[in-house]
Amino acid sequence: MAIFCLPKDKALALKKALKRGELNPDKLSAMTSVARRSLLAKIVGNADAKELNLSFEKKSLLVNEERAMVDWVKDSTGMSKEQKIATTAKIKKTYEEKKRRVYDPKESEQFLNEITSDVFSKKYKADVTLEEAQTITELSQNTSIAREKMNPDFTWETPKDGLDFGASKVALDNYTGALKLKATKAELVNPLKRPGILSKADAVIQDIKVAANFIADNSRSLKASYDNSFFGRQGIKVLLNPRYAKDWGRNFIKSWSDIYKTLKGGNKAGDAIIDATKAEIYSRKNYLNGRYELGRKLDIGTGEEEFPTSFPSKIPVLGRGFRASEVAYEAGAMRLRVDVADKMYDMAEKNGVALTDKFETGSINQLVNSMTGRGKVPLGEKGQKAINKTFFSIKKVKSDIDFLTDMFKSGKSEFVRKQAALNLLTVVSSLGVMLKIAQTLWPDDNKDIFNPTSSNFAKIRIGWVRFDPTGGMGGLVVLAAKILSQRTTSTTTGITKKLGEGYGTQDGMDVIWNFTEGKFAPATATVKNIIKQKTFDYKKPTIKSETVSLTVPITIENIHELKDEPMGMQLAGLIADGLGINVTAYTPSEDWSESKTQEIQKFKSKVSEKQFKKANDEFNKIYSNQLLKLRKDKFFDKLSDEKKQKVITSKKRDIKKYILGKY
Repeated sequence: MAIFCLPKDKALALKKALKRGELNPDKLSAMTSVARRSLLAKIVGNADAKELNLSFEKKSLLVNEERAMVDWVKDSTGMSKEQKIATTAKIKKTYEEKKRRVYDPKESEQFLNEITSDVFSKKYKADVTLEEAQTITELSQNTSIAREKMNPDFTWETPKDGLDFGASKVALDNYTGALKLKATKAELVNPLKRPGILSKADAVIQDIKVAANFIADNSRSLKASYDNSFFGRQGIKVLLNPRYAKDWGRNFIKSWSDIYKTLKGGNKAGDAIIDATKAEIYSRKNYLNGRYELGRKLDIGTGEEEFPTSFPSKIPVLGRGFRASEVAYEAGAMRLRVDVADKMYDMAEKNGVALTDKFETGSINQLVNSMTGRGKVPLGEKGQKAINKTFFSIKKVKSDIDFLTDMFKSGKSEFVRKQAALNLLTVVSSLGVMLKIAQTLWPDDNKDIFNPTSSNFAKIRIGWVRFDPTGGMGGLVVLAAKILSQRTTSTTTGITKKLGEGYGTQDGMDVIWNFTEGKFAPATATVKNIIKQKTFDYKKPTIKSETVSLTVPITIENIHELKDEPMGMQLAGLIADGLGINVTAYTPSEDWSESKTQEIQKFKSKVSEKQFKKANDEFNKIYSNQLLKLRKDKFFDKLSDEKKQKVITSKKRDIKKYILGKY
């Protein structure tokens, strides 16, 4: 590497520019690299401007670093005057040696590469090689060059300029993300391959942890796949608010295009869609002016909790369906969040809100996150990973809680509390109209649709099939209502009882446990079933049933519950569940194999196992049909809860007597 030296005529031109004030160190330091080089090129030409700019940056790097170190020592309150003098002298001596290396052409490039490599290693928490550091530097420079085309008001002359910047930013993110992933994999695997680092017992424990994490992450991803549920579950609050419904509709339509392209093109097509989505977001004004990341950040590109891993996308053929649903979910969530945020920023500005304030903008970002299924869980990174492996969608539940309570929180800005109240009012109003229409169409099935102590609350019921248009928020209201009123209403009989009153009746802890149990992640639910030897629907777990619960997507598993329903209802359930409208079919039944009564035990001893099961199924079918008829009976409806229970008990006794008499 030759020593750089300006030709005499150009050196003279540079000197004159300095005298005229066209150039000064402060002005040059404040400029971007591209702008500085452009200014120097007007004086010394393009070729020499490049070398001159590089020399300036090398020296500035160390000068600023030395100044920062000295200032830190001066401001330190833990040192005596003598210690500060000695430490400052040591710093200056160290940086004199660094500067010597920079000025030495034989050591300059290597030294700067070493500095860059060390900085990137700390920033990305990975061992960054010199080659990787050089790639990061080049990608960063591409991003800086692309950003130079941006107007002062954070807009672009052409959409292409913005997308070019976004694409360069995505390329940098992808490369550094790959470095982080490499470091994470090395952290998990390498210790097991280095003898002496771990004992045999520790190695076994580490293996178990890796396997458990693999099962937990992949089971959650598989359960969440093969649907387009984001818009009907996490995004339902946006749909039900007329102010943002158009944004919801546009992104919902776009999601089907994402699914088609991914199914057709596979993982590469899916990756391209995610990259293009991020690039478009990075080109937006509110990303460039920093609003998306000011205070509490808007969740963009951070990964969705329903898809902790993309490993299932590698499965031949079936993997395309998994990746298609993952792409539709992630791209749809990012697009909808920024669309809602952009609109809310505009409203805030019109109301005189200072969006340069971290508290104000951060409050808006958090509100938008809660509107789109991403609540903030107040735990560290490790804590969040642990709780995400225990519960299926803890951030979704937290977002629902935030949505219902943000208007009352003092830690929110006045503008956000007002918006939270308006959002809640519009969503509740929209839901109320929808539920009232359903009650008018199917009055007998929806008597408890506005009863918060019943699990039928805010669910549209047709026969024994229930559709949940609240995205799961209704369950939180039911939980609170049951605990506060200490009452519960049966979803099958409609009879209301006090919690803990009478044998076999739920108490408050049972209500809380049932709600919590229903939120378990697949792996956690499987462990619970094996320990308890009973599933959520009171059946004994088997290898087959637990394998299904770990791997079969929720949509397909839920539709299995509708197997006894007419074909039209099965199809409606499949479509609704695939769009995020949770569908369940809770048919009243008794499991005679669990019964300890003398009557059933005697019957079981005289018939075959096949006959016993057939009789039990026949009893349940007749009982559920009779119960539906009773709920439509106007005379029965006017009875007190106590008398209703007597009628139902009598019916059950008569049906059982009839069935047992047949065998």
